[in-house]
Amino acid sequence: MERFAMSRAGNLFGLHVMPRIDKVLIPRTKGRVSSMGFDKVGLLTSTGAKSGRPRTHPLTLIADSDGLLAIGSNYGRATHPAWSANLLAHPDCTVEFKGPPRRYRAELLTGDARAAAWATAVDFYNGYENYRANCSPREIRVFRLRPVDG
Repeated sequence: MERFAMSRAGNLFGLHVMPRIDKVLIPRTKGRVSSMGFDKVGLLTSTGAKSGRPRTHPLTLIADSDGLLAIGSNYGRATHPAWSANLLAHPDCTVEFKGPPRRYRAELLTGDARAAAWATAVDFYNGYENYRANCSPREIRVFRLRPVDG
């Protein structure tokens, strides 16, 4: 699957088809199944940075000891993904991943924390390194989503 995802066809599929499938499939499976298989993609609902309205985006999420990692690769394009601007403006969000929706708070990682999270992300999906090379000089944003109790 990773080999396909790193291909041009996989990139186009991921960019144009998967989000439509995932917005329907993930809620119907309580956050467990997506177009990428089991427990890989979740739905992030954040508040629009400009509009102030709820915005839902399917994202690959990586389980981390302190929550979840969300990588703003935007498929290696020159601009940051809209959801990352939303999280910078409004860090409180909801994520449906491996179960029903839960509340989280996003933190943009920098320095050593970012480097460690980036290594985890590349280990999870080597294609992130290709994205990094393609979008240079933009630094890909890496967020840690921490669960909010209550």
